[in-house]
Amino acid sequence: MRRTGAEDGAAVSPAAERRRRLVASRALKLFARLGFDKVSLQDISKATGVPRTALYRYYRTKRDIFDEAIGGALSELRDSINVTLAKPAPAPERLLEVCDIVVDRLFAQRDFLLAIFNFAFAMVKAGEDMSARVAGFTGGLVRAFNRLLTEGVADGTLRKTVDPPVCAELFFELMESQAFNIVLELEKDSSSAKRRFRAAVAAISA
Repeated sequence: MRRTGAEDGAAVSPAAERRRRLVASRALKLFARLGFDKVSLQDISKATGVPRTALYRYYRTKRDIFDEAIGGALSELRDSINVTLAKPAPAPERLLEVCDIVVDRLFAQRDFLLAIFNFAFAMVKAGEDMSARVAGFTGGLVRAFNRLLTEGVADGTLRKTVDPPVCAELFFELMESQAFNIVLELEKDSSSAKRRFRAAVAAISA
């Protein structure tokens, strides 16, 4: 985990670590509700009960707080996906499991999605090139899809006509569309999304 502020290079106590996580978690909800550019350190201080001056013990800037919050959520998601990738189950089965994991996480953490979208819009508005950052958010999932699709074609559980890199991008685009549906509250639960991914996997299975 990245360290900032006065904790650089120093041991972090359990109490300090809990305080860091509290700040990041509650700040994430503020970023989602108000937008990154409209949240101040004073807002975060009020939401967390941590005096503004004390925030600097854990983070140097508002951007550091955002990065910690998003990084923590992405790390948990990557860990769950990696567990599935390592299973001995057939590739199509693991592909569906990865889709289910991501869909369930998106529904459970709508605040996370809103925060990312709001941050991206704010940075683009400020003239920042977001291409590398967006790739960092999304690249791991595309690579997981590509790996499973490649394994499935190789072992014959998926059709030989499947082009793994192209199909991985298509699966990601379907997931991206689902993310927008969740943010816009067009779907209230994960059942329809999971049916779409099951239909997609069935269409390419051998």
